[in-house]
This record gives sequence, structure tokens and C-alpha cells, in this order.
Amino acid sequence: MGKGAGRWMSWKELWTEHRPAPLNLSDREILDWLGEYCDQAVYTRPTPQYRGGFTLYCDEIKTSGQTLREAVCLAAAKLDELNQ
Repeated sequence: MGKGAGRWMSWKELWTEHRPAPLNLSDREILDWLGEYCDQAVYTRPTPQYRGGFTLYCDEIKTSGQTLREAVCLAAAKLDELNQ
């Protein structure tokens, strides 16, 4: 029984998207970050099938969030993680 649980955890880890903890940026830092790193920001209106939100394309990173702040803070964390 112990071996089965180990296989499940390995499979689960492989299929779970790793997301770094979003950074906590100020309004000014968000605007500066968008100007420096973001190539394109797209807003999608919510529909009954899709919750909507912002998608950012920044330095080969695609990130989505319900708010612009959420998307930028997550994209900044992903970029920081890639540069380490």
C-alpha cells in the first residue's frame, strides 16, 4: 500500500503546475514592471463558460489572472524564478 501512495504523489507532482508565490508589488512597481517587461496585455470579458481576466505576454512568459494586479505579481514572480 505504501508503494501505491508514492506512485500517486509522483504522478500528481508531474501534472500539477508549479506556480511561485506572487510578489507583492505597489501600484508604481506594477506600472514600471509592465512598461519594462510586458509585450502584450489582453483583457477577456467573463462569459458563462470562462471567468475572464487578464493575460500577459512578457519576456516569453504567459500568465493569467482575474485582475491586472494578480497577473502582474504572478508574472514578476515567474520571471524572478527563471532568472535565479
